[in-house]
Amino acid sequence: MSTFRRLLPGVVLVLVLCAMTAVHAEPYLAVREGLKCSACHVNRTGQGKRSAFGASYSLTKLPAILMLESRRGETLNRSASDFLAVGADFRLQNHTNFRVQGVVDPPAHQNANSFLLYEGNLYGEVTLVKDRLAFYVDERVAPDAAGSREIVALMRGFPYNTYVKVGRMFIPYGLRLWDYDAFIRNKTGIQGEEFGFEVGAEPGPFSLSAAALNAEPFRAFDTNTAKQVSVVASAVFRHARVGGSFNLNTKAQTMGGPFIGLTAGPVTLLGEFDLIQFSSGGREITQRVAYGEMNILLKRGLNVKGAFDYFDPRNGDPKLKRYRFGFEPVITPFLQPRVFYTVNRPSILPGAAGKGNGDQLSIELHVFL
Repeated sequence: MSTFRRLLPGVVLVLVLCAMTAVHAEPYLAVREGLKCSACHVNRTGQGKRSAFGASYSLTKLPAILMLESRRGETLNRSASDFLAVGADFRLQNHTNFRVQGVVDPPAHQNANSFLLYEGNLYGEVTLVKDRLAFYVDERVAPDAAGSREIVALMRGFPYNTYVKVGRMFIPYGLRLWDYDAFIRNKTGIQGEEFGFEVGAEPGPFSLSAAALNAEPFRAFDTNTAKQVSVVASAVFRHARVGGSFNLNTKAQTMGGPFIGLTAGPVTLLGEFDLIQFSSGGREITQRVAYGEMNILLKRGLNVKGAFDYFDPRNGDPKLKRYRFGFEPVITPFLQPRVFYTVNRPSILPGAAGKGNGDQLSIELHVFL
């Protein structure tokens, strides 16, 4: 019996106990405040456009310097009309990749410094029936060619806070970190989008989301020969979040694992562990991915973060480790600079995978709405 099949009952048990969400963008904030993702985001499983509460929280709770308007208790009006509301995320980075000592492989392992537009997204929500039916779009405008990350019809207002989402959407799975290079995002392969539908419910402290999606990129109506099913469940309490995820992609892999969040005073911890099982060259491979994060709120508006990534490919390639340290102050409402240093080990990987794998320094300006 494979490792994944031995552990699958435990993963399923976690899901069942929790089902009685995943988080994105800033999952530690949700854990710190004891909130579900749907409290701050239109997308129930996190990321994308902020809700009215999410915008108010960003205005009145996050920043070190409050604007006059927020002191009077006013909130930002992001509505173009009673039926249309907008939002945005903009991240500009200065990124330095440091030369790997003892390696002559230009330009991959030389010191390099670049300005780049790391992310540019626009959000729109059209309310067709108040508290019942909405059309939601998450549009990428940079750095790649413009395209829809999410474009869905969102039906809500059912018993047990149930919702239905249909269209192109993110795959519900695990902790939705803002760091796209985290191994629990890029090694699991769930940071992209697919066509399908999602249903979920949020009774009391519990949250459950399940989606059925295409298992391969959509090209024409007769080219998708398989599907994938993804489930994520969690129980959210004032000082803790516990949950698990499961994904079955008949064209790729089977994977699953638990995640957890804890908060006490100024300290907030996050963790996730995943097993990824697939067939290659006639043998079953079970990869292991792990992530841990500590956040310390030094004072209002100043968060210090340390994170650790681990990936064991189980195919003869070296195990990968990644350490990140930095701080991310929120100076004024909707403005957040970030400074992070990343240590990659080993710094050299075989072939093309080793390119640009030296230590890295990133300085980022995040403007959001």
